[in-house]
Amino acid sequence: MLWPISGQAQTPPKTDETAIRLGRFVISPAVSIRERFDDNIYLADDNPTSDVITQIAPRLNLQSEWRYLKLYVGTGAELGFFAKSDDDNYQDVDMRAGAELDIGGNTSVEGAFEWHRAHDPRGGNDVPTGATEPVIFRDVQAHLKATHATNSLHYQTELALRRLDFEDATDSTGNRITNDDRNRLETREAIRVLMPLDLGREIYGEFNFNQRQYDRIPDDAGLVRDSAGFQVLGGLRFDLTNLITADIAGGWMAQSYADPAFGNIADYTLRADIDWAVTRLTSIGVKAARKVRETTLPGASGIVAFDGGARISHELRRFLSITANANYTDEAFQQTTRRDRTSRFGLGLNYQFNRFARFDAGIAHDMRNSTSAGHDYRRLQTQLSLKLEM
Repeated sequence: MLWPISGQAQTPPKTDETAIRLGRFVISPAVSIRERFDDNIYLADDNPTSDVITQIAPRLNLQSEWRYLKLYVGTGAELGFFAKSDDDNYQDVDMRAGAELDIGGNTSVEGAFEWHRAHDPRGGNDVPTGATEPVIFRDVQAHLKATHATNSLHYQTELALRRLDFEDATDSTGNRITNDDRNRLETREAIRVLMPLDLGREIYGEFNFNQRQYDRIPDDAGLVRDSAGFQVLGGLRFDLTNLITADIAGGWMAQSYADPAFGNIADYTLRADIDWAVTRLTSIGVKAARKVRETTLPGASGIVAFDGGARISHELRRFLSITANANYTDEAFQQTTRRDRTSRFGLGLNYQFNRFARFDAGIAHDMRNSTSAGHDYRRLQTQLSLKLEM
């Protein structure tokens, strides 16, 4: 995709000369206005429905500039208006806050909290096309992370919580679509130990443990979807003369389910994040990951998913750049025969009018091939966007 997905977690704002400064605080207001054409808004296998969506996304961030303590708070929204289908209009809102404390130079502590009111559009795996409107859900996330460095080793640890709460919906015949089975609490604990090898290179070992607890025990199908799992990774991070930076890791992952009707998952895992500055004007990025995802698809315990993507950006002028990207996803729904393979290709153009205004244009095509009948689709999207910021 060439534009942010609604409800996606945002990173703390970066301070620059365009922001409004009030003493040691920086205020960064911004608003984006987008016009997007989508020729298959419900991801239908046949008889697709097209529409034009107007998106208005205001945002306001506040960040401190103290030396040892950094604070940030932010709030934003994305309002979507469909030209033909008013039932698909949405109002997403998010708020977030965080702090980072530097303790003595070798130790730091960081914490953050995010609250999102977001939506699942019709046509997804968990939202049937027959629904009369998108499904509204609340997504609350929090994490606490600490790092400590010695002469020979670096330590990192993190605790993360995520709470998901979905509202019910109705279908075109007036029947109720219950989503209580999707409500859950996810926790993750991570420990990473890094050992520097030489300038710009370090190896590390990482252990991640997760727990996924659902509100309804059992669910409407009489199943208990609670599970616990882990990831063990060994990796290498390196920086070659500031031209190539990479984080590459591989290992093993497992997920054990409380209900004996679900088979446990045990398979290899990997992660890669590579950035290459080919020239001062051109950069290439490659990412890949293999992990276990949650699903409430009937009969499936979870999804073993592989995500891979590549991006190339080139600066034609200081104010004009183009980006091409390609992504591929392979999702195997465990305990079922369903397997989805999705490919996405996109091209984007960015024009910087000045430090306060930016214009973006993009086109993207995605296609899914599924072993489950009725879940194939093709979709073409185009976008024009204007962003104003200070």
